[in-house]
Amino acid sequence: MRCCKNAPQRRGDDLNFATEPEPAKADIAYDAILRLLRSYGRVPEQHLREQDLAYKLDLGRTPVREALQRLAAEGKIQYIPQRGFFTRPMSEGTLLDFYVVGRETLISALKRMRPRVRESCGVTDTLSPDELALSAESIFTSIAEEASNCEACKIVHRFCFCTHPLRMEIITSELRPAFVESLARLDGVMSKVGAAADHIEFELMHHLDLEQGAVPRVVREVNERGLTGFPRPA
Repeated sequence: MRCCKNAPQRRGDDLNFATEPEPAKADIAYDAILRLLRSYGRVPEQHLREQDLAYKLDLGRTPVREALQRLAAEGKIQYIPQRGFFTRPMSEGTLLDFYVVGRETLISALKRMRPRVRESCGVTDTLSPDELALSAESIFTSIAEEASNCEACKIVHRFCFCTHPLRMEIITSELRPAFVESLARLDGVMSKVGAAADHIEFELMHHLDLEQGAVPRVVREVNERGLTGFPRPA
C-alpha cells in the first residue's frame, strides 16, 4: 500500500489500467481495525484480542494478526510479549513527544507545500466530535501530502492517529468552543487562494498550542476514570 498519493508508482505497475488490484485480506483487516479503534475511542491499554476482532470483522485470525503486527510496528498500538496487543496508554510524556515531532514535521512540510486551492472543511459548531477531530486531522494530512514527502505523511498519519483520543476529549469538554474557533480560522486560511505561508503557520501553531496545552489535564482525567469519556456509537 502506498503511504500517500505522492508515492511513486511501483515498478511493474501497469499505467494502462485505472483499476487497482484487490486489497489483500491483511490490508482489509488493517483498515477495518483502524476504523474500529477510532470509532470506539481507543480505551487506553485495552486488550485487542485476535479472536474477537476476527469474529467482529468476519476475517481469519491470520490477516487480523498481520494487521495488528503492522499497527504495532507503526507505533499505533503496543505489543507486550506473552500478553498480546493493546491500545496505547495515555501518557503525558508520550503525547507531548508526539506534538514536538508533529509540529516540526508540519512546519517543515508547510514550507514545501505546493500552492493550490483547497476545499474548506466547513468547520462549524454543529459538527459532531468525530467530524471535528477528523477535520483537524484532514488539514494536518493535507499539509504533509501537498509537500510531496512520503516520510512526512507517515509521521503525520501516526501523529493524527495517536492524538485522536486527546482531540476527542478536548472537543467534548469546555474547550470545545475554543477548539472550533481555532480550527475554523486554520481551515479558513488553508482554503484561501495564495494565502501566505506565515499566516497558515501562525494559525496552525495556535491550534496545536491549544491541543498540546490540554494534554496534562486530559491525561489526568482519563487515567483517573480509566476510560475515555466521549460517547461510543450504538
